[in-house]
Amino acid sequence: MDRRKIEEKIGYTFRDSALLERAFTHSSACPKPSGNYQNLEFLGDSVLEYVVSARLYALYPSADEGRLTKMRAAVVSERPLAAAVDRLGIADELITGENERMSGLTSHSSVKCDLFESLTAAVCLDGGLGEAEKFVLRCLADELASAGDDEKLTDAKSRLNEYAMKKGVSVRYCEEGRSGAPHEPEFVFSVYIAGECAGTGRGSSKREAQQHAAQQALRSLSKPQRKKKS
Repeated sequence: MDRRKIEEKIGYTFRDSALLERAFTHSSACPKPSGNYQNLEFLGDSVLEYVVSARLYALYPSADEGRLTKMRAAVVSERPLAAAVDRLGIADELITGENERMSGLTSHSSVKCDLFESLTAAVCLDGGLGEAEKFVLRCLADELASAGDDEKLTDAKSRLNEYAMKKGVSVRYCEEGRSGAPHEPEFVFSVYIAGECAGTGRGSSKREAQQHAAQQALRSLSKPQRKKKS
């Protein structure tokens, strides 16, 4: 783990280097809760919820509770948090067991999400809530800016179900396979509309894989259909 590289990328310098190292230590490298990032995830999740909730409340003062909740879910969830880690370019700094490293554990979106949560907690513990707030708002600026996008507030599966209801056709998800270690699986799902495969997606959970399949199907449905030659 390159401490200086990480600090430069996240825009924060730690006073307690041990805290930073713990935030980047996966349970496969240290099974003790006090030595890995699992407990930090718990705190980081709460800090994220607060910071994002407060920001959305300030940005959308007239929004009702239901809308604010949906907007928060669009920001504080696996995909956007994993994307933030990708933008920072810090996933490869994660400390894991050798087998987990060889199996590509650091490429899993769920692990990247965990890393963002643990890092948020570490910044909060090291520098206070104010520093954690700066870190979160800086890293999730794009997600917060687009949180009010109506299309993003409705997940892909829901939009695909609405389409199917309007057309009077069936929607069915089918698991095509899974791979990876038992504790970090990757699922593959296809979605069938009126009996025909409309999209296939992968994810670290069944729900994520189904969402990706639905997204692919929606993209296909949005493309103009070519007229068949007579």
